Amino acid sequence: MLELTYLALNSEIDYIKESQYIQPVMLQKSSSELAKVGLFNTKTAGRFEIVKKLPKVANSFNGMFDYADAYGNIRIAYIDSAHEIGPTPKFVKKASAIGGVLGMNTASYNGFAAHIATYISQSISAINPDKNSINEDFFNTDKDSFAYVAEVNINYTLNNFHTMIGRIKIETPYADSDDIRMAANTFEGAWAEVAISENLNTQFAFLNRWAGYDSQDEAAGLSQDRFKPLVDEQSFGMLLASVIYGYAPESELSFWYNYVDRMSAITYIEAVGLFGIDKNMYIDYGLQWSHFQELESSHVAGDVFGAMLIGHCRGFYVGGAYNIAMVDDGDFISNGFGGGPYYTSLDEASIEAMSVAMKETSEAYRIGSGYTFSSGNLEGLNIELVYGKMYHKNVSIIERDVLLTYKSTRMWSAKAVYTTFEDTTTNEYNTFNRFHFKIDYSF
Repeated sequence: MLELTYLALNSEIDYIKESQYIQPVMLQKSSSELAKVGLFNTKTAGRFEIVKKLPKVANSFNGMFDYADAYGNIRIAYIDSAHEIGPTPKFVKKASAIGGVLGMNTASYNGFAAHIATYISQSISAINPDKNSINEDFFNTDKDSFAYVAEVNINYTLNNFHTMIGRIKIETPYADSDDIRMAANTFEGAWAEVAISENLNTQFAFLNRWAGYDSQDEAAGLSQDRFKPLVDEQSFGMLLASVIYGYAPESELSFWYNYVDRMSAITYIEAVGLFGIDKNMYIDYGLQWSHFQELESSHVAGDVFGAMLIGHCRGFYVGGAYNIAMVDDGDFISNGFGGGPYYTSLDEASIEAMSVAMKETSEAYRIGSGYTFSSGNLEGLNIELVYGKMYHKNVSIIERDVLLTYKSTRMWSAKAVYTTFEDTTTNEYNTFNRFHFKIDYSF
């Protein structure tokens, strides 16, 4: 069995004491978490799994709340971004914030349970600049702190069936949390999963509104702490269905169909897996294809092909990825609602940006390497260097990323990213240097 540095599968057995509300119950494999470090490993197998923890079991409606579990994540973050557009001198925007997530899960009664979580981002005013100079990433469109109920849903579990209805957090190719600042993306709608067998499962969802960092649009006045339509007020939203087959350990073949009303019908097929050479060496590989069928003259149409290869040896890894977005003149492809599934995506840039800018066929590649410490005082530290380029004819977007991620325990983790970005897709040369740091404490 390979010792994968990026996968942490936590299986445990919980015994719950008998009381007037709780019957003795044993929950096996009660939690599963993917430790996604760096940029490369976030594209490997399992990234579309929904991480869930089985709740306690109550034998009455009141017992659901008597044995509710509170949880939280405290996040402190800092960002420093220096921009230069055309001949103008660089201007620097900084910000710091403290916040995170406060949530509660009730116990389960007859398979039903409730979940609620508030997302919080508060400016650290003592060290932040004024609103004219503050970086907007941590705040709403008015550059103010925020707190809002991002998740509130009813869960139902029966044998191999699980569903969530309400405000939900999910991971799919074209709708995902993309938790890169203070507020992850969440969605209003319903999601369900059926585990047909140990190696085969399906997912279904209906989504019509979303909130979170990726949903914010300052020009349109759409703030990240407010739920808004996925496309527009005339669209009913998004329907998705998938089939995922695990054909080997840490390897899967998946098919996704996403119908986004008034935008595009998106078919996504991916084969991603792991090939073991010996106990210290293995290779991650991936092949992907997306097909966009235009709806309502949106011009979101075309095909994206991609390939990825990552070699691992005793904590060290090196790899590369390639995407091509093939579109007719005037059309472009999309990341959907979140970070998108493409192998060449970087901390800032993705092939979507080049496709939207050029509206012609575009290409992208990225190369990088990293090392994960698995012992000693630095155990849990990952260092990664990445170079990527999105290009069309004589114009390009070039990005270089340095990433450090550290997870000392199940409660503490930290991430620091330094990015340099150059964009020649417009008449004005645009470049920036950005440093982003966050530390999380979960309880």
